Amino acid sequence: MLNTDLQIKRWKPAKSGERQTCGQSLYIRGWSDGTKAFEFRVSGSWVTLGRYPALSFAEARAMIPVCKSLIKDGVATTETLKSLLTRTQKAHELHELANRTANAPTAIKGMKTFDDAFYDWFNRQKAAGKFTHAASERRPRSQYENHARKHIGNLRLDELRRPIIKDFMQPIFLKMPETATSLLEYIRRVLEEAVDDEIIKTNPCPKKTSFTIDERDSKPHASLDHRKLNDLWNWIENEPKISQPVKTAMRLAVISIHRASVVALMRKEHYDPETGYWVIPPKARGDSTTGLMKSKRGFSFVVPKGLRNELRRLHLSNSECEFMFSVDGVKPINAETLRKQFKRFDNVTTHGFRNCFKVWCKENGIDDFLADRYADHGTAGLRGLDRSYRRTDLFEMRAELGEQYYNYVIGGAE
Repeated sequence: MLNTDLQIKRWKPAKSGERQTCGQSLYIRGWSDGTKAFEFRVSGSWVTLGRYPALSFAEARAMIPVCKSLIKDGVATTETLKSLLTRTQKAHELHELANRTANAPTAIKGMKTFDDAFYDWFNRQKAAGKFTHAASERRPRSQYENHARKHIGNLRLDELRRPIIKDFMQPIFLKMPETATSLLEYIRRVLEEAVDDEIIKTNPCPKKTSFTIDERDSKPHASLDHRKLNDLWNWIENEPKISQPVKTAMRLAVISIHRASVVALMRKEHYDPETGYWVIPPKARGDSTTGLMKSKRGFSFVVPKGLRNELRRLHLSNSECEFMFSVDGVKPINAETLRKQFKRFDNVTTHGFRNCFKVWCKENGIDDFLADRYADHGTAGLRGLDRSYRRTDLFEMRAELGEQYYNYVIGGAE
């Protein structure tokens, strides 16, 4: 047990997130980045009192009987206590603040909770067709329910404070930085809408730069060495367990470097079998159609000549089906099918083919702006004439680059 300020100052946790008791339901918690915080243990829950040394050991001990009294007398719940502690770290102020809050006007008490706001936001995104496939729809809800709901779900929007969000998000950034990054963005969007609707005055969500992130655990999309593309191509051709429509879709994904959902949900009306032109419209606001461009602009791609015969056969077969790639002639193949089949060959994702293509371009002297346009990467970071120049579609040059890349993939030559 640590029971002096000097002991707490010298204490270093053996692992990030470790706790040590300081007596009387008071604990000190430490992280690998050197930060420490006092916590109050109540009914199986942890309530952060404040950061050390901003909150002294003496003041933290003085707050414990006040916290216990507020909960015992029903003046505050565990969740409201968490909110109150972001407003003061003085024991004598905490009791007064809790009583003022308990006697707050009914209108304030009736303010929606973050849980209400989150599901309102989620359902609007779903209705507007913002989620392009089942996995993208599950992700925000599962991340919120698994990592954030127990911490902020029952808090009113006006009770949310930056330290509350930072306290539970920091451990997630250390263990799962990618999950934490996307979850933080969902929380930010929900609160930004509350600001827009004038429910709250400011957005309390901290920026990503406020967190300590272990970059060693950050993994980019799995990418294949471009020198193995020919091996992949031959494996697709000779793998007996893959149907012909899926094989063609996989080959198109490799060459076009488009998202799995865009390829899997390719529509016949968007493809001209005579010219090889594949025009992918943008997704309009409120449109629930799947397989379209997530960006606000459409995109055109010229399928290399070597792939056109395969697509022509599929275009003519199953004439009643609107989708290019279908096994049963009714519904399209699933984007997850493409991902799983590529995983059977190697630890590679369809998104990783973009990186694979970019590396090949670098090694073969392809101009960066042409490679960007082939991949449909934006120009957000550019300014002035350079940005105007790079807005051009470069349709013919992209078509030539596609033929060059296709010939490399099928032959393995430079």
